[in-house]
This record gives sequence, C-alpha cells and structure tokens, in this order.
Amino acid sequence: MVAWLACGMLCAFTVIPARAADRWTGLASTVFRNYGRDQGMPHLVATALAQGRDGFIWIGTQGGLARWDGYRFKAYTANRAIRGSLPDNWIQTLHVDPAGRLWIGTASGQLARYDPVHDRFDTIGLGVGAAQIHIGSIVDDGSGGLWIRTDDELRGLDARGKLVSVLRGGMHGLPRVRIQAVLRDRGGALWVGTAAGLARRNAGASVFVSVVLADTRPGVSALFEDDGGRLWIGTVRNGLFVINRRNDVPHRIGADVNLLQTSISAIQTAGPHQIWAALRGSGILSIDTRSGLATVIQHDRTVPTSLAHDDVWALLRDTTGGMWVGGTGGLSYHPPNSGLITTIFGAQQRPGALSASDVMSILTTRDGHIWLGYMDGGIDVIDPRRGRIAALRPSRTLPDRSLPQETVFAMVEGDHGEVYIGTRRGLYASPLSVRTVRLLKLKGHNSDFAVNALLYNAGVLWVGSEYEGLWGVVPGQRAGTTNRIVFAPSDAAKLTNLHVSVLARGGGQDLWVGTRDGLNRFDLSTHRIERILPDPIDPRGLPAGFVATLQLDRAGRLWVGTFGGGLAVSAGRDGRGRLRFRRFGLSDGLPHLNVDSLALDGGGTLWAGTDDGLARIDPHSLAIHAMKPADGAVLRDYFVGARTTTPAGEVLFGAKDGFTIVRPGKALVSRLVPRIVITDLRVGGVPVPVGPYNETGTPAQLVLTPEANRLTVEFSALDFMTPEQNRFAYRLEGFDSRWTETDATRRLATYTNLPPGDYTLRLRASDRDGIWTERPMPLRLSVLPAWHQSLWFRLMLAALLALTIIALVRGRTAHLRRRQRELERQIVDRTGDLSAANERLTQLAQIDTLTGCANRRHFLDRADELIQLAGRHDLPLSLAVLDLDNFKHVNDTWGHPGGDAVLGAAGQILRQHVRLSDHLGRIGGEEFALLMPHTTTAGAHLLADRVRYALSDAVVTVEGGAIQVTASFGIAELRAGEDYDALYGRADAALYAAKSAGRNRVEISI
Repeated sequence: MVAWLACGMLCAFTVIPARAADRWTGLASTVFRNYGRDQGMPHLVATALAQGRDGFIWIGTQGGLARWDGYRFKAYTANRAIRGSLPDNWIQTLHVDPAGRLWIGTASGQLARYDPVHDRFDTIGLGVGAAQIHIGSIVDDGSGGLWIRTDDELRGLDARGKLVSVLRGGMHGLPRVRIQAVLRDRGGALWVGTAAGLARRNAGASVFVSVVLADTRPGVSALFEDDGGRLWIGTVRNGLFVINRRNDVPHRIGADVNLLQTSISAIQTAGPHQIWAALRGSGILSIDTRSGLATVIQHDRTVPTSLAHDDVWALLRDTTGGMWVGGTGGLSYHPPNSGLITTIFGAQQRPGALSASDVMSILTTRDGHIWLGYMDGGIDVIDPRRGRIAALRPSRTLPDRSLPQETVFAMVEGDHGEVYIGTRRGLYASPLSVRTVRLLKLKGHNSDFAVNALLYNAGVLWVGSEYEGLWGVVPGQRAGTTNRIVFAPSDAAKLTNLHVSVLARGGGQDLWVGTRDGLNRFDLSTHRIERILPDPIDPRGLPAGFVATLQLDRAGRLWVGTFGGGLAVSAGRDGRGRLRFRRFGLSDGLPHLNVDSLALDGGGTLWAGTDDGLARIDPHSLAIHAMKPADGAVLRDYFVGARTTTPAGEVLFGAKDGFTIVRPGKALVSRLVPRIVITDLRVGGVPVPVGPYNETGTPAQLVLTPEANRLTVEFSALDFMTPEQNRFAYRLEGFDSRWTETDATRRLATYTNLPPGDYTLRLRASDRDGIWTERPMPLRLSVLPAWHQSLWFRLMLAALLALTIIALVRGRTAHLRRRQRELERQIVDRTGDLSAANERLTQLAQIDTLTGCANRRHFLDRADELIQLAGRHDLPLSLAVLDLDNFKHVNDTWGHPGGDAVLGAAGQILRQHVRLSDHLGRIGGEEFALLMPHTTTAGAHLLADRVRYALSDAVVTVEGGAIQVTASFGIAELRAGEDYDALYGRADAALYAAKSAGRNRVEISI
C-alpha cells in the first residue's frame, strides 16, 4: 500500500490530502529486478551492499559474501581450512575506503579486508575482546583511517589498519548505551546514533554534545548525509528526521503509523531530489525533497517486478544512479529512470488500484478522468492523483442496465455528458457520473453484436463492428437512446472488409476506417468510400491487410499500424491518384511487426505500442527508438487501439497486466559506456585472481608457460540496467585477424597451444543501443616457448631438414620425370573413356531411354525445385498431365513392340514442341507430365493444344499397319502454399475429366 506524506523542510512533515499529490504517484509502481539463489547468491538475506572501485557490486549476506557482475554471483564463504577465506559468513557491513579497498565487518566481531591481487581476505585484529562484539558499520575518519562501530564502542584504525583509539559509552560525552549508527560529515563532524538518541562531536573537538530529536529520545538506527548537506536520521520506531544545517533543529518526517512501528535500517539518495529510507518489515520510504511528498514502496505478490521483500536491510546507489536494495528476500535492483515512462500494474494490493489486469481500451474524458476497459469486462474510472474513483462492474442479471461479462473494446465521449462503450456483446452508454449503464439498441437490428471501434464526430456516433461493417448513429437526447441511423451496414458494403478494427478522423471531411483487409477513406459529406487494399509486394503500397491503429500527426501525415506489416506513413499520391506509403519494419528499429496502437504526446512525438514493447518515432527524422525495460517500459504486450492522450500531454497505452504512461519530453538515449572487466581467468585450467588485470592504469602482464598453454577468459560489461542486451567481442592481436562477436550468454575467450610470443587480448562490449566501447580493455599476454620451440633448436632442425631434402630431391627428380611421361600418355587415353562413360551414366540416371524424356525420379526432383522457386518469387507455374488415349488397345492389337513405337514417337513429338524452360517427363506407362514455369493456365492451354494437334496428326508405322495416336490433357496452375502432390492431384483430376468427356481434349482445373 502507499502512504502519502509531505512537508516543507522548515517544518514537521505531515500527511497531505491526496489531491495535492503528483499525478500517478498513488498508482505508479517502482520497478525492480530481483536476484537470489537462482543466480548463485549464497544466502537470501542480503545485509550489506557496496560498489568496488572496479565497478563490481558486493553483497554481504547471512551466508557469505557475493560479487555481482551483471550475470552471476561469485560467492565467498568462511572456511578455516583455507587460508585467506572469510573469517565469518554473517556479513553485517561493507565499506569501500577512498583508496578503493573493500572492508568487511562480520557478526562475530572480525574485520577483513579484500586483497584483489590474490583474491583472498586479510583478517585485521581489533584488540582484546573483539571476538565478543558485532561490527555494525565502518566509516572513514578523514585521515586515511577508519572508525569501526561495534555494539558499545567505536574503535579507530590508522591508515595501516592498526588499532589506535577506542571510544566507549560514558566517555567524552557519549551516553552509556548501545551504539547503533555512526557518520562523519563533510565538515569533519562525527555523528553517533545510540539507543538513547543522537550525539555530535565537531571537527577539532574532543567532547560529544547531545542532539535532541524528540521528547522521547528515540534510538537512532541510521545516519546519512545527502548531496545538499542535509543530515537524515533514521530511528527505531520513531520515524525519520532531517537536519538542514548542522545547527538546525531536527524535524520529523511524518507521523504515519507504519513509520512509528518500524525501524529504519539505511538511508540513501535515490536520484535528484529523492531520498530512500529502508524500513525493517515495511519496505522503503521514498521522499521527494522538493515537495516533501513521501510514499512507501512495498512488495506486491501480484507484481513480479515489485520489491523482493518488505524487510529491507541495506541500500546502495551505484555510479550510474541505479538503486540496490538488500533484504530478507534477496537483492533488488531499480535502474535509473528519466521519469519519461511510468508503469501502472493492474490488480495491485493497494488502495485505489486497478481492479483488473488487462487494459483493452482507454479513454480520457473532458474532466481529466481516465476510463479503463478490461479484457474480462468492466470499467474503472481513474483520477490521476487519487486513483480509482468509480467503477462499472459487469452483471448477468440485468443485461440492459449493466455491462456484460465481456471484453470492453472501445470507449468514446459524446456531447451530452455520456460515454459510449463498445463491448463484445453490444453497445452501451453511461453518464460521466458513472452511476448507471444502459444498452444502446439500434433500430431494426439485434443489439447483441461486437463493437471494435467508436468515434464521435459532429453529433454522430460512428460504430465499427466485428462482422457488420460501419454504423453512423445519431444518439438521442437521453443517454442510452438513439434518434436515427444515418449510415447502416448495408451502406458499408464497399469497405475493403466488414470487420472494422479502427476509426480515425482525418483532415477535411475524411473519416479513416481500418479493417482486417485494408484501409478506407470515407467522405463524411458524400459517404463515398476510397478503398486502399494491401499490396505487400509494392514497396510503396499498404504493407499488410489488418489495419490495427491509425494516427494523424501534426504534419497531416496518416500513420498506419498493421498486424504483420509493421508501420507505414502516408507519402502523397502517385500519378494514378493512389495513396503511397513509406514503410518501417524491424530493420528500422521497430520492436515488432504487429503495431497495436499509435498516439501523439503533447510535444508531437509519435509513440507506438507493439506486441513486443513501445517505440518512439521522431516526428522530424522519423527515426525509431525501441524503449527498453531500463527506460521504464516494463510492459511488453500492448492491445489494439488501447491508447489515449491526456490534457497534460501524456500518452497512455493499455497492455497485458496494466498500462503504460509516457510523458512528453525528450527521450534520453543511453550514453553509458560500460566498463569491461575480467570476471574469471584460468591458465591451464587453474583459476588466476583477476584483480591485477582489472586495474585502470597499466594492468599486469599474464605469463603462459609451455606446461599451461591454455587460456580461458570470462569477461563482462558492468551495465546492470539491461545486461542481457549487451553484446561482446574479443580479438587476440598477433593471432586473430578479426573480432569474434558473441552475446551475453557466451562471454568467453578461449585459446590453446598459442605459439610463443607477446600478444594483447582486446575485449569490448556494446551497450543496449548497440554502441561499442571506443577503447577495448587490453589483457597483455606473454607465451613462453618450450625447449623444442626455442630458436637454436629450430635452426639446427632446419639445417638437417635442408640436407635431407636436397638428397631426396635429386634422387626423386629422375624417377619423377620418367613417371611423368608415362602418366601423361595414360591420362590422354583415359580422359576420353571417362568422358564418354560419364555422359552415358548421366543419361541412364535421368533420361527415359524409350521416350528421351526425363524419367520419373529426375522429373519429380526438378519439379520440387521449380515449385519452390515459383512460390518464393510469387511467379506463375502450370502443370500439364497427359495420357495417350486407348493405349491398352494398341498393346493388345500390336503387341509391346507396337506400344514401344507409339511411346517413342510420342516422346519425340513432345520434345519437339516444349520450350527450353519447360520440364518434360514420363511419369508412368503411357503418362507424361509437363511443368511450365512463368506460365498461367491460359498459356499452358495453348501449348497443350499444339502438342495435342501434333500427336493426332502423327501416324506411327509398325510392321503390319499404321497406328493413329491421340492424347488427353489435364492442366492446373500452382496456388500459394501448394506443393507438387497437391498440384498434381488437381491436374490429374482435370485429366480424368478430359477422359470422361471423350478423350483427345484439354481440361483445366479451376
């Protein structure tokens, strides 16, 4: 749930009315990525966080320490049997000092420092009694040393890590109670939070003075100084306090019951003018330092991208502005966000939240309220500042006075304070007061019909239906009634399709109507319809039939979003008056070819919701930029037509699981250049510490000996916002001629048996926008030679080989010359024999020897190739199947010699009349097939008739008489998606029809 709190910085923070809150604050979700055991985290309770100088994120847990590189955790645990392991698994605090060293404080009171050169930990002694204390926090002392906070004292270490001082309760003005927090501010003052309040020792002073927070002297559990010099004080069950300047009186932020019942464990800057306070058991308190507005961020079991758990232990802001949250549920990461895009999830566990998940339609009414129509039926009315203020719930008991339990596809506001609602089961009307709803019955028509699109213009309600085309209805004076119908489905028969998917008002008298099979320009004054049919082949035609969304931009251009064809924008008309388009697809940056919704924001920028996320289209350059989850665009699957623009210039897109808000403004293109680091290094299969090779100055050189000449390098780009979208490449200079590219799942470079020498392995990565790092990370290598690879050994071996070769060459030369002459003679003789044999084998394998046509096997192989080629290029192709008439009678009368003579003559006639591009084959006893590329049924019919006449004119002379030959033909033209078997089946059926109709004729399959 969300609590709203606010105050000026000079007074106590108090609860403010919801109407004064910022737009969408009460509904907006703070989006996190959550990490845990699945990624290798050693324990699910994250107790401490830090970022090293090299960019790695370090996480202390109750079960060890972990290092996060954006892809996996490397875990470190305590093991007394291994030298250099952690002293204890329960990590209570982490600290990176100005020198970049990582310090680890444990629950057992032992302090450790990470040694990156050897990838181990050095335990630092804290003096007598250290084993009985808990290290709660570590801060710099301003002189290169550290203050170590334990349960009841502060222990000071110098720059060498030697214990030099101890401050206990009761000394120098400190109360004799438990010490719970410590901070050294920029002015050098030391602040100590205890179980009895807050104490401060100014720079140069020796005594602490008490700082009164409240009459109850609450225990202080967290201290933080922000960029503006304000000191933030978290307490145990007494809320949050802030001190603007060192001598100002502390002021409490809010008196919310939740804040007074929980402890604050950590405080951190979360962004410009934003502070986060970690609450044990209650989530995160987020404070806007300008307005004083405070909200609580909590776990919501219905939202996978919410905070992992409400029990928060630690906070960290990394160098890119991303926020890390450690708690009982693991590690949560909130990427930096420009605020351009906000996500509202459906069915959340908070007051005023959306009542359902899938937002199928959105409407902004003139009073600034937002109407949301759901896939499962029903409507919510949202006030951007107060959340849900009204609802229309479906009911089956009163079908004429309540919404059906069906999808709400469209909504539009009329002129008389009513909203018209299109559902799968009829058209409804409701007053803006949202008190009632009434079924709108059209005269002479069944009211139970699906309404996909609505548009209200000049007193006429235009209704796009699923199966009945377009209606034009003049509503009655009373909501829920109709006066007359000015345009009926019978008038819409000229539309490209009767399934209307979208309506949009154009310039002049134009009403644009999108259907499942094209686009229509409807003239409101004459009711004439111009049909624009899809033409995927024409690069300037409408790219696809299903028009899902339409939008007119400020330049008067019509944008068309389609299913399967991407995006198109009108680009004038050609000489024949046809509307021309410019197309945009995946190669132009569009995230998906199904474009569901289009809308202009208040600045004139066009936004597109697709089946795989949002895209921004620049109105001037027409460049498309796909928005990523790191931009705030968490929802991915948007719905057809579900978009609206608010009076504030925001664009709202309905989607699966909620809706997205896009605020007008310049989209921030990522300019983060991720740092490349080596995350794992192995030489000869043995791990090598990576620390020396990740140094920013001159990294160390890696030496490979002959016994361990195998190198494996795992590397990463420390971009935590969208690590899965990064790409990687590597190149070993002196060995590789080009870069080897790979994706985020295969960040490995492996080399074995490298020749001796010096090399440099270059590693680089791209960010989420595909921009590669300008300076690849270098890893210098030196490969030492084995004894047999040394220079002296190679010189000696070369000399020996040279002498041997000379002797062999002289002996072999004479023999080879004799053999050469003999071989040349044999080659000449055998070449002629082989050529003749190859020609004969080819004919035997492919040609029917009796007819001279292709045999059945060769014909079918070639037929499949021609059919695939025709289908790929959308070219015509026809098949003719012919059968010699009364061939059985020929065999019975003249015997097989007579039949063979007829077949041979028929084959010769067919080969004389077909074209070079045609493919002729004998596929049965007296059955032939002719495949004709680039030929329609009309052309195939002409060719078949010529062959038929030639056959009938021929007379085959055999011993004892002459035989008259005729043939019947069946023709079929290839259809889209058809294979040979289907094509042959239709041609064979036509052949059967020719036989049945009297033979010696040609029939065509329809």
